[in-house]
Amino acid sequence: MLDPDQAADYTGRYADVDPSVLYDGARLLERPQLWARMLDGFADTDLVASVFDACTEPVESRDEPAGPGRWPVLRFGAGESDLAMIEWHGHDHEGGLDYVVLPAGTGRCLSIASVEGHGWGPGLSWPEALRLVDRGRLGTPAQRLVLLHPAISDRGAPPTAADLLADALIAVCAPTATPVEARETARQLLDRSARWSTEDGALICDAESSPRRPGGFPPEDLVLITRALSANPPDPRRSA
Repeated sequence: MLDPDQAADYTGRYADVDPSVLYDGARLLERPQLWARMLDGFADTDLVASVFDACTEPVESRDEPAGPGRWPVLRFGAGESDLAMIEWHGHDHEGGLDYVVLPAGTGRCLSIASVEGHGWGPGLSWPEALRLVDRGRLGTPAQRLVLLHPAISDRGAPPTAADLLADALIAVCAPTATPVEARETARQLLDRSARWSTEDGALICDAESSPRRPGGFPPEDLVLITRALSANPPDPRRSA
């Protein structure tokens, strides 16, 4: 979950939304509907169709009724600085996914990518995503990678990126899928062409829809996000 300052910072961007709407959504990892929503609209393959067919409830169903009252938070737990995915719900079936960076010690909640009617992104380079996958404690590495894919775009990602995501899709979404189906789905999910470069200590993106582009976030926030996503994980011996 978010701490109180982070929760207030996030919900403060919405009118008349109290931080109490946010709750720990980790149990959603067990629901097929979550994984179907993570593929909905991003790829069109037999694998995606099989994931939807496997859902015994409508894909729109959630643990709590859809609406402004309950917004699940999936926090990756990747260190003192972290990232979370928040599924927000507005009125009249509005809603979407926000990917937010949580720089340690700031109380801030910085949205780097959003999946909605007027979304934005990308928010993550491939190396940043892999660090969250490797360091995170939420679910399994495969689950973390599938959760992150909507925020990733990186023309510099290696050819093995699609293979890694394909393996994750089989492990998480469709265990009966063939490697060919999984890799084609992964290719579509990663078929984005943003370029990343470093400028004045910040990793920046050339996509016009990304808040991590020059002129998106203020320069000091671009540096803050870069440092948060590249921060070393905490040493467990410190708390021993």
